[in-house]
Amino acid sequence: MTDMRVLMLHGLGNHRPHEHWMWWLGERLRRDRVPVQHPQLPNPDAPTFEAWREIALAELEMLAGGGERVLLTHSLSCVLWARIAPELPESLRPHRVALIAPPSADRLATVLPGFPYAEDVDLSEVASGRVVARERDPYRHVPVADVASRWGLPSIELPGEGHLNHEDGHGAWPAALAWTLTGDDQAWSVTAG
Repeated sequence: MTDMRVLMLHGLGNHRPHEHWMWWLGERLRRDRVPVQHPQLPNPDAPTFEAWREIALAELEMLAGGGERVLLTHSLSCVLWARIAPELPESLRPHRVALIAPPSADRLATVLPGFPYAEDVDLSEVASGRVVARERDPYRHVPVADVASRWGLPSIELPGEGHLNHEDGHGAWPAALAWTLTGDDQAWSVTAG
């Protein structure tokens, strides 16, 4: 067993399908005896910030403790993380964070106007983070580097188009596994399996 704990937070409309890379990653990590938390966030089709915030904070409390703490967020949970991260006490902060396929503020405002977007928040002070996304994403109308820079993080742009979910070929995703285990950003250059 490794001295690592992993939390994964899904995005809008995600009912944790087995075909999604998060499900695959959780199973692979558990097979390697890495503790994984992958909660179903409340009302995923019409979430409220407060309900998701409450669950995320509870999950971060469970993640706290010894060993390396790793957080992977997808889509709307990237926005959730950007909103709650600055308020977190040191004890709840993960060591590493991957914000995968965040939506842009304008796209979120049209899809879910009640969910507050975090702009110009320096997340680099909270944890070692990075934004990972495709060159083109139907939920992001600006370059990935723009989203990342507003959060004070480096960006890793993957070629092609898609939202980095099972619908665009990200079921088994060896790159996500490699990064989770090693923290090496070079791992993201490996495409979907």
